[in-house]
Amino acid sequence: MKSSRLHFPERIAIIGLGVIGGSLGLAIKQYRPKIHVIGFDSPKVMDRARKRGAVDVSAATLKQAVENADVVFLCMPISSILSLLPRIARFVPSHAIVTDVGSVKEVVQSQAEKFFKTKEIPRKPDQLRRSPLRPMAEFIGGHPMAGSEGSGIEYADALLFQNAVYVLCPLNKKNAAAKKLASLVRSIGARVLVMGAEEHDRVAATISHLPQLLAVAMMNLTGQKNKSNPAFLQLAAGGFRDMTRIASSPFPMWNDILRYNRSQIAFVLKEMAAQLRVMNSDLFQQKPVHMQQRFRSAKSLRDAIPKSTKGFLHPLHDMYVWVEDTPGALSRITTALFRAGINIHDIELLKIREGEVGTFRFSFDSADDARKAKRALLKTLKLKVQWSHIT
Repeated sequence: MKSSRLHFPERIAIIGLGVIGGSLGLAIKQYRPKIHVIGFDSPKVMDRARKRGAVDVSAATLKQAVENADVVFLCMPISSILSLLPRIARFVPSHAIVTDVGSVKEVVQSQAEKFFKTKEIPRKPDQLRRSPLRPMAEFIGGHPMAGSEGSGIEYADALLFQNAVYVLCPLNKKNAAAKKLASLVRSIGARVLVMGAEEHDRVAATISHLPQLLAVAMMNLTGQKNKSNPAFLQLAAGGFRDMTRIASSPFPMWNDILRYNRSQIAFVLKEMAAQLRVMNSDLFQQKPVHMQQRFRSAKSLRDAIPKSTKGFLHPLHDMYVWVEDTPGALSRITTALFRAGINIHDIELLKIREGEVGTFRFSFDSADDARKAKRALLKTLKLKVQWSHIT
């Protein structure tokens, strides 16, 4: 009797070695070091990827990268993925799994259906003898809900997928290929969520694409007002800063997303506009009960969002520090963290009373870094630093 145990692939090809592709390589080499990883990108990028340990070898051509691969990851903008699918199909072996990491799934899956096996096609034995199906590799759409504000192999991180939701969109959810890919993805720390491509695009439009456009709109509106009154940007901190953080995302990546998911995005924009119109009406009709209900509902829903998983951009972990207003106070803190080998992602001076105390917000990439920072500063600066909380 054959074992039902799922075996990990021996050879993986990663096409595109930016943040996601590079992080996949680093994560696979860290958690599954026996897997041989082949990379394909520009010569300079491949050289940096090899030096970082994200790939074992670089391929000179696309064919060389995929011709013996068990799994192929396409880690590029959506337009590039669409154009490469027919070429990949010519070179990849029939037993392979081909997957992508694009933020829009329906258009990619539709294109993949032309060149790959995306679902089982029932045929009678006599039909198979007369007209056998050409052996094809299997395609499974994917979208890791993780990323970075930076771009390029330099920002790749082996821990990027830890606790991140990784969406897979197979047409046949129970086949062996889908289970095999899910097992590989889980092995690098991600949480697999299986859903249909159309459902994915509808959800992504609401929880990822809409917030991006709102952040851009809020930032540009404030910028327009700031032209006549610099106080707008001078006071743009706290909640405004947090809500508009993703406004810094690069447009080249978003250009493809907006293009290929425009119908879903347009629909959710209309829904948001309707919500704003109702709120505006309640505001002028003096209906505080209605507004109170909205606030309560929003809080309840916000509190229900899982705190243990990452979204499209991984959250930062904040630590608030009260420190005496003395010369060199900030320098002593940053020097202590530097000596402890802790990377500070962001610093903000929230408030200060001259001659008394100042409040700094320090942001770190992980809660573990925040805890290490706390221990380092308490040890170095004794009790001159007080702490509110780490989020």
